[in-house]
Amino acid sequence: MMMNKTVLSALMGTALALTALALAACRGSAGGAENPAEAVLQDGRIDGRITVSAYDSMAYRAFLEEAARRFQEKYPGTTVQVETAAAMPEIRTAESGGGRVMSVTSADDPQSRSDYISRVNTNLMSGKGADVYAIDILPLQKYAGSGQLENLDNYIRADSSFHRDAYRGNIIDASYYAGGLYFMPMDYSFSYFAYDRTLVPAELAAQFGTGSRFSTEDLVELAKPFYQDGGPKLFSSYASVNGMIRRRLDEYYQSIIDLEQKQARFTDGRLASLVGETLAWGEAGYIPQSVSGGANPEALMRGGPPQPTDRFFFKPKLSSLLISQFTRGLSANRMMISSDGEAQGVEDDDEIAGIQANINGIVPYTYEQAYGINANSPNKRTAWEFIKFLLSDEMQLSGALSPTAMPINNGVRMQKAELVFTGAFMGRPSQPVTDAQQAALENYRIAVEALSDQINGYVLQDTIINDMFMGELKYYVSGERSLEETARTLQNKVDLYLSE
Repeated sequence: MMMNKTVLSALMGTALALTALALAACRGSAGGAENPAEAVLQDGRIDGRITVSAYDSMAYRAFLEEAARRFQEKYPGTTVQVETAAAMPEIRTAESGGGRVMSVTSADDPQSRSDYISRVNTNLMSGKGADVYAIDILPLQKYAGSGQLENLDNYIRADSSFHRDAYRGNIIDASYYAGGLYFMPMDYSFSYFAYDRTLVPAELAAQFGTGSRFSTEDLVELAKPFYQDGGPKLFSSYASVNGMIRRRLDEYYQSIIDLEQKQARFTDGRLASLVGETLAWGEAGYIPQSVSGGANPEALMRGGPPQPTDRFFFKPKLSSLLISQFTRGLSANRMMISSDGEAQGVEDDDEIAGIQANINGIVPYTYEQAYGINANSPNKRTAWEFIKFLLSDEMQLSGALSPTAMPINNGVRMQKAELVFTGAFMGRPSQPVTDAQQAALENYRIAVEALSDQINGYVLQDTIINDMFMGELKYYVSGERSLEETARTLQNKVDLYLSE
């Protein structure tokens, strides 16, 4: 899976999402009689020095340094300084089955994340800081609408050279929050579900496809009548201590933590009900017991993934794995991305069930990279031009970007997919694409766009709360505390944090 930031997103990830009606209201209120960005853009000069700050060195440094060099070449009067804070992880690659497998190992460092966020908070409140910030681990809800980040909607409307229809509009729409657009995503990802056509009856399979959306709970409820005790499980998930509980927390996030209203609901029974129901799924045989949580916490922590010969009715998957749905059996010099702990089982008979949705029906996206402008920047014009440059064809096709996320730039999304498929995106010798491969890539394009059309929400998380949750969850898993004690401790800590 994708490095530290993405793992964090998976742990607590999802989702304060906005409905289309709310989006229209937010965007309408962002304008006002006068657009403050017009004054910034009136000066046609693009020069001076800007600083770009990010926490995640692995995801950001190489890309930003390449962008800085190219931007300075395009605008000779500019200087772009790149700052990142996190330690670089250990990266290993190996050849396997004609492809290359990449594994990434990084130390989890909550204190380092907290220190960086505190430093950014102090700088913003004191009127200092970088000109451009990567919104990788920053608490967006603390800055949105507070005057600490620029509303980029003003720049989009004032800048005639920014063509909104060149990008995926629903991804930009989903990113509005608290009356404005406080960051610009460079890319997007989503989760989807696959089903095994040898297990799922035709009457159930008729409900599936790229135009469908489901939560985990929806799929389990749909498949219950077809489950036979002792047969294949209804659902696979991540073979780790959190497993299905983690996935369902992802889908229930907004009902438990409302960041906009600064409310946490760990002790009102919602968390206990969710955990209890998921454990019951394991006891009923719907999901692997080691994933759902058995009576022995130590065995749960040691639980490994099901064997690759196992079959499941459904499998959760990342959008980065979607291309393999259409290129099975086709030879390619491609990079294989492995997901730590993900239990896939037999995949030869998998078909697309639909995109993953939250319990309220909202379909969220997440991103690898996104950027905002410090409202105190003395050079907002150059900062905005730098963000636009990051969205350009040349930077969206940069090999320094993650191969797993899809560009929001409509013109290069499928170019990148082909480069990833052939291995050229990672610098490997590229072979000509055969007719069969080209047809597969076209089918992949159709599926990606159909699934992407359903996205209507943004994954809003708070890194500090994520770390609090994972820090307390280990005491429940180890058996040192009950779920009620864990929920009460979490409630007190998160309440104090949200009141600051």
